[in-house]
Amino acid sequence: MPDPSPIAPTLGIAESAAALAEVVADGDLIVAAADEARGLALAHALGAAVPDACVLFCPGSDALPGDAAPASPENVGQRASALRQLHTLLARRKRPRIALITTGEALARAYPPPAEFAAEPPVVALGKPIDLPALFEKLTELGYVADERVDEPGEIALRGQVLDVFPADARRPLRIEADDGKVAAIRCYDPADQRSVGEIERQELGRVAEPPLGKERVALIDHLPGARLVIGAAAEDRRRRVLALAADIARRRPKRALRDLLDAEQWKAALATRERIDATRAGDPPPRFVEGAAPLRAFGKEGRAALEAKQRVVLIGTARDLRYLTRRAANVLKVEATAVSSWADALRAKSGSFVTLTMTADRGFRRDGVLAVAAADLLGSRAERDDGVQHVAEPVFAQATEIRVGDLVIHEDHGIGQVAGLEALPEAQGGGEAIKLVYAADAVRLVPVAEADRLWRYGAEEDAVTLDKLDGSSWQKRRAEIDVAIAESARQLTALAAERATRTAPVLDPDTAAYERFAAGFPYSETADQLAAIDAVRADLASGRPMDRLIVGDVGFGKTEVALRAAALAALAGKQVALAAPTTVLARQHIEEFTERFEGTGIVVAGLSRLSSAAEKKQVKAGLNDGSIHVVVGTGAVAAKGIAYHDLALVIIDEEQRFGAADKQRLRDLSAGHVLTLSATPIPRTLQSALVGLRQLSVIATPPARRQPIRTAVGSYAPDTLRAALLREQSRGGQSFVVVPRIEDMAPLAAELATLVPELEVLEAHGKMPAAEIDEAMVRFGRGDGDVLLATNIIEAGLDVPRANTMAIMRADRFGLSQLHQLRGRVGRGSRRGQVLLFTNADDAIAPKTLKRLRTLEAFDRLGAGFAISARDLDMRGAGDLLGDTQAGHMRLIGVALYQQLLEGALRAARGEDAERWSPELNLGLEGRLPDAWIPDVDLRVSLYARLARLTDEGALDAFEDELEDRFGGLPDEARLLLATARIRAAAIASGVARIDAGPAAIALTPRRGSTIDAKAAGLEAAKDRFLLREPIAEAPARLERVQQLFEAIA
Repeated sequence: MPDPSPIAPTLGIAESAAALAEVVADGDLIVAAADEARGLALAHALGAAVPDACVLFCPGSDALPGDAAPASPENVGQRASALRQLHTLLARRKRPRIALITTGEALARAYPPPAEFAAEPPVVALGKPIDLPALFEKLTELGYVADERVDEPGEIALRGQVLDVFPADARRPLRIEADDGKVAAIRCYDPADQRSVGEIERQELGRVAEPPLGKERVALIDHLPGARLVIGAAAEDRRRRVLALAADIARRRPKRALRDLLDAEQWKAALATRERIDATRAGDPPPRFVEGAAPLRAFGKEGRAALEAKQRVVLIGTARDLRYLTRRAANVLKVEATAVSSWADALRAKSGSFVTLTMTADRGFRRDGVLAVAAADLLGSRAERDDGVQHVAEPVFAQATEIRVGDLVIHEDHGIGQVAGLEALPEAQGGGEAIKLVYAADAVRLVPVAEADRLWRYGAEEDAVTLDKLDGSSWQKRRAEIDVAIAESARQLTALAAERATRTAPVLDPDTAAYERFAAGFPYSETADQLAAIDAVRADLASGRPMDRLIVGDVGFGKTEVALRAAALAALAGKQVALAAPTTVLARQHIEEFTERFEGTGIVVAGLSRLSSAAEKKQVKAGLNDGSIHVVVGTGAVAAKGIAYHDLALVIIDEEQRFGAADKQRLRDLSAGHVLTLSATPIPRTLQSALVGLRQLSVIATPPARRQPIRTAVGSYAPDTLRAALLREQSRGGQSFVVVPRIEDMAPLAAELATLVPELEVLEAHGKMPAAEIDEAMVRFGRGDGDVLLATNIIEAGLDVPRANTMAIMRADRFGLSQLHQLRGRVGRGSRRGQVLLFTNADDAIAPKTLKRLRTLEAFDRLGAGFAISARDLDMRGAGDLLGDTQAGHMRLIGVALYQQLLEGALRAARGEDAERWSPELNLGLEGRLPDAWIPDVDLRVSLYARLARLTDEGALDAFEDELEDRFGGLPDEARLLLATARIRAAAIASGVARIDAGPAAIALTPRRGSTIDAKAAGLEAAKDRFLLREPIAEAPARLERVQQLFEAIA
């Protein structure tokens, strides 16, 4: 029987869901979508269309045939959960109809029989008995991996009476608290900041490792007997590709690859008794009303015609959008709206009626007797996107306080040292802990944790830095010079901020319909961060004040779409736009993308770079001068001499960190109006506050929908491994990079690839080729030509190849960590999981530090990890780019964190505010600590101490205490004492008390010069330069409590 026409390629998600809803009414279904992203969106929509059916999504494996590494825990967990739910449902006497949504890749796999999924997973429920150590062991058997910080699916951590676990099929990790052998609380928490965000009463903890595949193997469709099949051509093609790839790998490594798959005969046998059905488009979709001048009026005309023809008009969208649209739509249709809860209810509605259905919808559609209009047809880019994918922002910026053992830090008084760990202080010094710092000549300084606010991470690797002498002599000289330079910078910046506040700029607020037509050309769902950045840019451009906004986001997170929207807002408002990229390759990619997106809008886009011919340059210059060219995209050539703009309102600078200070200033000087800059370079979050008034900041920290973490593996070079990886990628319709550290490595490897993978087309690019040839090779590859690009690290700078998902880096030990991260960002930019192989030379021993650097990249495989990696990297790439080359130099001398702190103080001083930083001296006899039995991880304790030392207000201290209790359970006495000491320090700062001495006979408070204390209110007597409370208190804890009471009285 020939394959029926597929649902997925011919119908939109909402129309597919409606068609399947009509079919599933007659019995169970298995639907294979083209890919996982589409399958998940379809499952989400179908679940809303048929709420009384059970819709399950079973993804394919994210490990391809021949992969040495297993599928990710999240991927395994989702699959195991779906199959276990299937088994449970089928065992019931009365059950709902079932729709199993899957992918072509999943159909190619062999599975254990349904009985293997019968075992009930562990369940935790509020108030029920629990044995945390036993549960920990059980979860380990199910594939969970112990980790100190649980922030990815499949991880667990046990700390006393608290178990953190991230179930693979859960949206968030869980924190399970036990008390007296029972579950006292089950809290969901944010994986980024580890803080609780809600409570639940019950949770299954499903497996994150595949059940073993024994002798009995079945097809996925065997898990739902009797179900009819909807298998599209794209899904069937994907299934066959997986088999072909496995067959090739099996020829070289017969023990791997094929045993997990169903061969053609087994698949044919599985299909033999199954009915295959089709669903087709019933009519042309309605117009996208938002692209017209009056969307609601156009909808009213179309809808009234449908109602008069006795059709039902169904408005579909998210609950939020329906709340906004329902009354307005009913008014223009001149009928009442009725809410329905399923697609079947919509079909049963009275002919000629208007109903609403809460269901995600990309486009409207027509089916027999129904006109379905999506909220997106009326609202365009303002419509809420809900595709069933959880968009979670990653931890964005490594904080200045994230100090770990082994990190280089700067002590404000002693300079650069290295953190060696924690040491207990003697009882005579309060019994707390101190951070051990090692300086030049192995000299050691112990810094009490209360003084950890004087430590700042330096951010460089030890190989690149000379430790200071303990006496601080060399450091104090550097510090004095930098203080003078920073003060001058602050003065200039403050003057610049004041001057900018008086400027005006063109108001750019184009016709809404024209802008929405442009926005509708974006083929993906915007992430929350993208939408926030776009909204901020729209507000900036319409404000009448000059925009100077920086968009920061990891590679592939969607900064270019923000630039496109900004360009559309300016160009559609009748102004000109110039976009500058650092390389001709990136510029050419932007030209192609901008030209395609602006096609049909009346906006003329042109390119300008070193590769433009003399005639082209002349034509573009003339068009910019007379205004006939609206958008110019190029390299720094857009700001070259001899180029005059007719009415330039917006300058966009891409990959800003790759331009020199002079080039950037020239680009900025092009326009007296608006400037938008894009950068993937991690910049500390708090740098924004230091530069308030100079630049707005938007952070895109949320990965695109279904973009998956890039799997990274380190190992010795093996030709078979490289061949398998390149063929796997080609079999799934993708492309691969092979990167070498030196140009002289290119020719030998090109010859080896010709023998190793003769069936693949290999393109080459390196720095000694003529510029035109480099650009041609890279642009061809970006368009999808060729299977492999063999190159040096010149591809690091912004080459965008959506189909590239695999990268092999030869002699990875010769690359810096930042380079490797930037290179890794070139793959996995679509919905398929990227893979990076870091090959080392099998014959050479790798230095332990180098191997540690590579393992760091392997560990940070989550999306958005650029920010985390930058904190552990040697070159602070681009850290000073907000301020220019001189300031960048200062930043490298003293570290980003301390530079930012000094700059904040200098800016306050330049504005005439109090800028002195000081901390009181506390002699209380007790210090407190975070016991290692409570928080065993030394790195975590060091980091928490550093954070606590910087907290100076009561609210922040309360929040910190809540966090400790939330993450680690009830506070031990030593931790309560530590927090009490921190509260006294904060109260002393607020009251202007420079020193506190608490002894058995008296308590003395010494105020700062210029501070006054209400001594009478606290019962204190004056004694020279301090105030005394003559009150014998023998026990140190009681003295501590009395000091707190004194500050309450003073306040």
